[in-house]
Amino acid sequence: MSTEKRLSAPELVDEIRGSLAATTGWIPILSGPDGPTGIPPETASLSEVAQSLRKFANTPTMPAAVAQQLRRASESAAAGVATDGTTAYGHLGAAYAYMVQARRATSDDTTS
Repeated sequence: MSTEKRLSAPELVDEIRGSLAATTGWIPILSGPDGPTGIPPETASLSEVAQSLRKFANTPTMPAAVAQQLRRASESAAAGVATDGTTAYGHLGAAYAYMVQARRATSDDTTS
């Protein structure tokens, strides 16, 4: 039996928002000064999060492996907007997992 605590839906959204934060998020930092700006992590809606993920995925300077994961995260987040309950939680969990994979891809990209 695992003693790890599962993140709640609001916590998943907060984690994703934090990655996209305009001044401190790792995604805006990775995209560079000419990339899209991040989002306000305290107030961005889930649909804004999904749109921001899509913008960053389409940034020309974004490494391909990272962009692919961000695109998937965007699709999952967008699907979470249109649903509720357990289904929405599943989409948010998928979006978060894609974000984790994108973050790992940044490490893989810099060590190659």
